[in-house]
Amino acid sequence: MAEKGGRGLMVLHSSPLIRKAILDLFRGDPSVTVLGGCPHPTAVGSLPGGRPDVALVEYEQWQEVLGNLPYWSGTRVILYSRDNAPRSVVDCIRGGAAGFVHESCPPESIVKGLHEVLSGRGFWHLGADEPETRKAGPVGAWKLSGREEEILGLLLRRRSNEEIAQELCLTQQTVKNYASRVFHKVGVSGRKELFRMLRPCG
Repeated sequence: MAEKGGRGLMVLHSSPLIRKAILDLFRGDPSVTVLGGCPHPTAVGSLPGGRPDVALVEYEQWQEVLGNLPYWSGTRVILYSRDNAPRSVVDCIRGGAAGFVHESCPPESIVKGLHEVLSGRGFWHLGADEPETRKAGPVGAWKLSGREEEILGLLLRRRSNEEIAQELCLTQQTVKNYASRVFHKVGVSGRKELFRMLRPCG
């Protein structure tokens, strides 16, 4: 049964334990109505309370969600993933996701991030896999600081250095320094190569 409260939240994940753990974070939150969770996009119609305002969706199910856009119209989607490879994050942004949460994200950050998304902002917790569990690629151990995560999210949304500086209350030189570190960690030479990742393949 849906809990009465604020904006509607649904969790779409194949693991019942992950669904329960995430939904439990918001039980009793007066600004969130917990609509429930389901294991697969075909089951979302069975949830009470109609379409969610925000949905935390397992990354592996993202393509099926995109295949039924009329249902998800008006829902802001945060993708939850075991994979934080740059390509995965880029795919999320290209597909219109409002956020990306790596499974290493601590619970308090998930709560903060969902509220950010409900407020109309984005949320990007990219986490850091151990090198041996990452997909092979040009990047070593892809570990970004919190500020670097913010910068990457804004770069992927094609914000200029000046716009990023204004939004984050930083100097343009500081933004350039952060962007340079982000490009190095992500394994690209600069904006042009990063934006090439945004183009559909094939």
